[in-house]
Amino acid sequence: MKFTGKDTANVTLLSLWLAVGGQAVAATSGSHYSMGTEGVEAATPPPPGVHYRMYNSWYSADTLTGDDGQTKPVDFELDAYAQVHRLIHVTDTKIFGAHYTYNVLVPVIKKQFAMGEALDVSSDFELGDIFIEPIALAWYGEQLDGILALSAILPTGSYSADKPESVGLGYWSGMLTAGATYFFDANRSISFSTLSRTLFHGKQDDTDVRPGAEFILEGGVGMTLPVTSQWLVRPGINYAASWQITDDSKDGPGTLKSERKRSFGAGAELNVMYLPWLLQANLRYLNEFGAEHTSEGDTITLTFTKSF
Repeated sequence: MKFTGKDTANVTLLSLWLAVGGQAVAATSGSHYSMGTEGVEAATPPPPGVHYRMYNSWYSADTLTGDDGQTKPVDFELDAYAQVHRLIHVTDTKIFGAHYTYNVLVPVIKKQFAMGEALDVSSDFELGDIFIEPIALAWYGEQLDGILALSAILPTGSYSADKPESVGLGYWSGMLTAGATYFFDANRSISFSTLSRTLFHGKQDDTDVRPGAEFILEGGVGMTLPVTSQWLVRPGINYAASWQITDDSKDGPGTLKSERKRSFGAGAELNVMYLPWLLQANLRYLNEFGAEHTSEGDTITLTFTKSF
């Protein structure tokens, strides 16, 4: 297998958000997907073969937003760390000219949540909600790559409506992924990528609320540069945006069903690839802005990928 250094396939990672409510956490409090999980070449699948990827993500926020993005007058702090283990298999089987692909993602999460002087709680380092993607199609072109996938997110993480530090969200989700990466030159060195996620949810345990559907975009612009015959670097600028596109099924603890979430983000990243070992590392920073009805903070993600 030839390693191309383009192993930035789509991935699902548990959201590190919790929303308002010092008592119960409503179904709208978070998302099963953290926008900005992928950036430059987000829609370029890894080459055929087996790949292991470990994500390390740190999220920190001290702002809660409401209508029109106004900051809520509350003393709030959320810090979370997620380590996500992902195994990807890109097969040689072709469907509609694309390589059939499947993968699984297992997160473990630690979360600390504080609001005012009365509430300051944290979780242990626990198993979160597991992601399974049984069907994904990966296209590789000379200057255009594409991805189309269906996945399910299982409520395997612990969840309780009266525990805002819960690492699980208490409901099933389905997700449709579609995206493309365009390379501006024949050497595939300069790229622009955009990747969409559409999520649909089941009813949440305890609250019986079905969260509204979500639409997420992420991607970036980058340039791959050879340092030596063995080392490649790829600096880039990344972007992300997230919208709740339908109302929740009914009002829930701490929220109204018509209060739709939204958030935007931008940042920078650096990918380093060591070709002889089929190994790479990616460091990404994302700053959130323009948020409504959710937290607003910063994310740092360090990712390691080993191809076999």
